[in-house]
Amino acid sequence: MKIKRKLFAILAMVLCIGALAGCAKQEEEDVLDAQMAEAIVGSSETILENLAKEEDENVKIMIEQYEDDGNTTMANALETWLNTRPEVGEFVEFESSSAILKDRQYVAAVNAVFEKRPLEATIIYDKKGVIINMEFSPVYTVRENMGRAAVHTLIGMGTVFIVLIFISLIIGCFKYINQWEKKKAASPAPSPAPSFAPAPASEAAASPVEDLTDDLELVAVITAAIAASMNTSTDGLVVRSIKRKSGAKWKRA
Repeated sequence: MKIKRKLFAILAMVLCIGALAGCAKQEEEDVLDAQMAEAIVGSSETILENLAKEEDENVKIMIEQYEDDGNTTMANALETWLNTRPEVGEFVEFESSSAILKDRQYVAAVNAVFEKRPLEATIIYDKKGVIINMEFSPVYTVRENMGRAAVHTLIGMGTVFIVLIFISLIIGCFKYINQWEKKKAASPAPSPAPSFAPAPASEAAASPVEDLTDDLELVAVITAAIAASMNTSTDGLVVRSIKRKSGAKWKRA
């Protein structure tokens, strides 16, 4: 409970701003009078100074409490402070501060000097004087900004060149892919496995039978030979077909 009171003591002056906000008479054109501006500036400087002196563990507890309350805006703002704190170092002094009334909100701009580099803090209050957001921006020199810009430019250009080289390599591979496809298309197709037909039963079945009945001289010779072997006349003999017999003995004579 003691730690909780210590943490919320950082925002104690906001109650004073809330009281002044309830009593101050503002014009319709959002003009902030000197009394209200002084109260907002004083409260903002106190909040930033106390926040700079607070330990990181206590700030993390505040973040958890804001998250439990559902106030993600303030939780993110304190997370930003924790990430910025190592870059700016310890608080030294305030350089300048101002406050304006914008869109029915009090906006305080605090420029502070820190150990490593200056810091611009923007603290926003609602009309009741309750903090609704905080922003922290380290201030860089012109040389540092130029260096950061050069680094970002080199990274961007390097990324572009790497992508272009990669695309060029892919396009270059298309030539080899085309050659491979042509070579594959020109290569002969594999010959089918030879099929073995069954051996013919005989030479006569393998070769077509030759019909010799149209050879008149052969018919006359065969008719005469048959008539002589039978001792008869050729008038009673009719040759209907003549077929060559394979393996005949007369072929080997």
